[in-house]
Amino acid sequence: MKNSKPKLIVVLGPTASGKSALAIKIAQKFKGEIVSADSRQIYRGLDIGANKITKKEMAGIKHHLLDIAPPDKKINLYDWQKKAFAAINKIIKKKKLPLLCGGTGLYICSILQNYKMPQQSRPCPYDFIIFGLNPERSKLYTKIDQRVLAMLKSGLVKEVAGLYKKYPNYKINALTGIGYQEIIKFLDSKISFNQAVQDIQQNTRHYAKRQMTWFRRMERQGLKIYWNQSWPEIAKKINYFLK
Repeated sequence: MKNSKPKLIVVLGPTASGKSALAIKIAQKFKGEIVSADSRQIYRGLDIGANKITKKEMAGIKHHLLDIAPPDKKINLYDWQKKAFAAINKIIKKKKLPLLCGGTGLYICSILQNYKMPQQSRPCPYDFIIFGLNPERSKLYTKIDQRVLAMLKSGLVKEVAGLYKKYPNYKINALTGIGYQEIIKFLDSKISFNQAVQDIQQNTRHYAKRQMTWFRRMERQGLKIYWNQSWPEIAKKINYFLK
């Protein structure tokens, strides 16, 4: 019997792996819209440090769940999950293909495993296929280090200083992320600028490793992830999946 559930494409991977570019390419070819699964990009004003996708990079593809909360508002998992289900269903109603894209494994699992308090799994309301990007580690780490330098060149210190001035409680959820905590320490003269840069790079590399640990856990739980597929392979799989 043919599966009658709505279709959902998932694109995941560690930070700096190229997820956004792949999701946009899929959305362009298959008339899709993207739902962001990123725990930092939900906050307004966290642009450079959260590596938020720009309008130009979106290439005309509609993105959901970016800039949905001020930095001092706490968004818990179930707040996000409710908004994500609403966004996915809205895309489906428009007869478009929803793509869930991001690196926050907990967010992704809350949809695919349909979490109910307290993280109790239920059947997913969608028929889904997952594509993962996992570049060779040394190449990924080089890209991470280069990205951090690019973020600093783009004005990361100015962004963090502005947020820190407006929200002096550095322990608010939005400012606990990598890039923000290190620059705040620099602004407070607790560490040097060079140390802050090194710490951001190292902490981001560690974060990428933790992300991959989560994705491997998803696989152990029975979620099939197609890793590092070529574009022709991805397009072929999606065509078959959408039949």
